[in-house]
Amino acid sequence: MNRLASQALPPGLKSYHLPFDWGNLHLLAGGMGAPLFMVHGLGGSCHDFLAIAPELAREHTLLIPDLPGFGYSDKPDLPYGPAFFAQVMAQAAQYLGVKRAHWLGHSMGGQAVLTLALERPEMVRSLVAVCPAGGQDGLKGWQRVMQSVLATEDEHLRFFCPYMINLLIRMCYGDPSHPSRAELTHRVRAQWQSPERPLLERSLIRSALSILQEPVWRRVGDIQAPVLLVQGERDRVVVPAEIQRLYAHMPPGTRWEALPSGHLPVYSMAPELASLVRDFLGGVN
Repeated sequence: MNRLASQALPPGLKSYHLPFDWGNLHLLAGGMGAPLFMVHGLGGSCHDFLAIAPELAREHTLLIPDLPGFGYSDKPDLPYGPAFFAQVMAQAAQYLGVKRAHWLGHSMGGQAVLTLALERPEMVRSLVAVCPAGGQDGLKGWQRVMQSVLATEDEHLRFFCPYMINLLIRMCYGDPSHPSRAELTHRVRAQWQSPERPLLERSLIRSALSILQEPVWRRVGDIQAPVLLVQGERDRVVVPAEIQRLYAHMPPGTRWEALPSGHLPVYSMAPELASLVRDFLGGVN
């Protein structure tokens, strides 16, 4: 089980480490049925899907990785970003013998699975993009600040304190009073106060800059698989205009649903999100 305690997992999920040439990829797996990969967002981890996993595991074999550079996976010197993560996910599927799967991605993970659907369409049975990045058209003000002020040339954050984590997580919640916010804040702060912090800074900065430099909205019309696009109506990270831009360029038949949440419906509206995903996947199956 290594660094992830078994009691932290819903029944039926187990923790594994898959060896690759760059290091170990941590993966949670469990459930029964057609395979469903679930890919977390920037700064996230496999924990982000634990609230919706039990519902989805009834009908699907869940495969929930920690992307390289995050969570319990190794954090070597790699070209982190959505396109690279799409390649890693394809390699992980091949390692597991999964030729075709359903794919769910949140935030940066949404941009990664959209990229995967474009680059490796034969591996994608269907696609769920929850508050996905990739719909930006030019840099917003805070993104320019991120590039020029917050990150140093040697890939460290200029300014960091635990209180910043509180503010960022609060911003991501449409309902900052939700009980999951305190647990998430505590867990993220503990990791960022660990010896891994310099490695996390590098993977976070590289991934964030890559997100901004690799928008996918101009290409998504070529996606061949059925798509469910989920928007958080109070999302202040991926704003409505970016979701609308993605949807406007999606193939005909793309399903678009909005939840009254912020950027983290995987936590704040887990039952509602799980119901949407189950209904969509049931129609595909």
